[in-house]
Amino acid sequence: ARGRRLKRTNPASPPTGYPEVRYRPKPTVRGPSGAMIWGLSVLAVCGGFYRVGQTNIARRAEKEEKREARFAIAPLLQAEEDLRYVQARRNGEVSSNVYKSEGIWFPPTV
Repeated sequence: ARGRRLKRTNPASPPTGYPEVRYRPKPTVRGPSGAMIWGLSVLAVCGGFYRVGQTNIARRAEKEEKREARFAIAPLLQAEEDLRYVQARRNGEVSSNVYKSEGIWFPPTV
């Protein structure tokens, strides 16, 4: 194989020609178009933002309702605490000067 030379041939078509190649064309529609995908994506994002917005509105309304309920009972709670303080003061449980104790000043604590 080393010393032998191979005869080179020039490939050519057969004298009668090649046989006809039979093929079926691919279908032209192969799924949704790019514009349809973009449109559906934008629609999904807009729908998601709408739902988030509606949830935020409902949550804000619930918080406002809870806040108004707390504001409504705040005077009642304050009156109860004032009554408790006055009774404690009458019983001598609270000194007249709550900022002094044994001659040493200390800040009020809750």
